[in-house]
Amino acid sequence: MSLFELMLRNYFDEKMLEKLGKVMVLIIGCGGLGSNIAAMLVRCGIKNLTIVDFDKVDISNLNRQNYFFYQAGQNKVSALSQILTKINPYISIKTLNTKVDESNIDKIIAEYDVIVEAVDDECTKALIFGKALEHSKKVVLASGIAGFGDCENIKVKRGKGFAIVGDFSTSEKDKKPYAPKVLAVAAIQADEVLRMVSELDKE
Repeated sequence: MSLFELMLRNYFDEKMLEKLGKVMVLIIGCGGLGSNIAAMLVRCGIKNLTIVDFDKVDISNLNRQNYFFYQAGQNKVSALSQILTKINPYISIKTLNTKVDESNIDKIIAEYDVIVEAVDDECTKALIFGKALEHSKKVVLASGIAGFGDCENIKVKRGKGFAIVGDFSTSEKDKKPYAPKVLAVAAIQADEVLRMVSELDKE
């Protein structure tokens, strides 16, 4: 048992630690939501994580995304993998430097227990949601993360096998994304993943 796992015993019981160690989590999108969700989940004991993105780190991302100045120009999945293994060097992390679309999503999501949607494009969001339900995968999504000064409007809508987090109104077409609200939504998405993991053997 690693020192990281011993540390986690202060926070989770053995049953939950076992679930956290076995569950397969997929995060699609490694921007403001995905990069921060990944870090939080790793800190909470998720060991088997796959991160998917096709983009590179840009200086403009640093106002809200979990990257560093020196990583500008790197593929996001590679840069994020470096960060996550610094948090816990004992995790099993896979990276897919690709764009998720109709041609590959079925294969990508096949082996995972929980899927996290963390993309900007509305069509891709809908695709991930629909395919997750089609394949009976648990999925956590976001809707409405832009602006600042109104984090009290963030809500969680839950249904069978899914949760959607956000204010359900603001769009990045109208307002810019800022760290406080983006990270608040990311934190709640990560929390929803933990809730889903805790309930895995109850169904």
